[in-house]
Amino acid sequence: MLKITKSEIKLLTGIGVLILVVDILLMKYWVETIKPDPFISFTAKSYRPYIFIGNIIIGFFTFFVKKRISILFIANTIVCYLIFSFFWNSWIENHPYSQTNYHFKIKNRNLRLDISENPNTYGIYELNPNPTDSLKIIEMGMNEKKGDSIILKWWKQGENFEMYFYNNKLIGFPENPKEIELKKEE
Repeated sequence: MLKITKSEIKLLTGIGVLILVVDILLMKYWVETIKPDPFISFTAKSYRPYIFIGNIIIGFFTFFVKKRISILFIANTIVCYLIFSFFWNSWIENHPYSQTNYHFKIKNRNLRLDISENPNTYGIYELNPNPTDSLKIIEMGMNEKKGDSIILKWWKQGENFEMYFYNNKLIGFPENPKEIELKKEE
């Protein structure tokens, strides 16, 4: 039976703490880069195999260099799962879904602009009085906050378009490019 000396215990503890700190930093950065969508949080399962396989590969290579250190990487597969799950759930809790609705009229048509956060999307819908088909999609895309305004971006046949939302006004709407006054739905 192999005995572990005190210096080896200190070395393994130091390496274990270093691996833990690196894991925390990498997992936090990774989740912030992914920016989980609260409606598709099941995708966390698709990232977990990368964590598992990455740690197993590192553990496999360190096994040939230093067998005792490879044990840390094998144990790290479980720790990484927990850290990743913690940051994933924290992101979703700290970035909840919210949506703000605005109404406006163009040529006797009732329209609604929905601006969502997490995910940053928007939609413009025509409100029809017919109860069987009450919403007609006019535009849908992504939104990006710039200072105190929001850029509404959409793509059509490979071409990019932009509108601007500022101070309850919509600017650049294709059917009426002038400023359109919006009323916030309470």
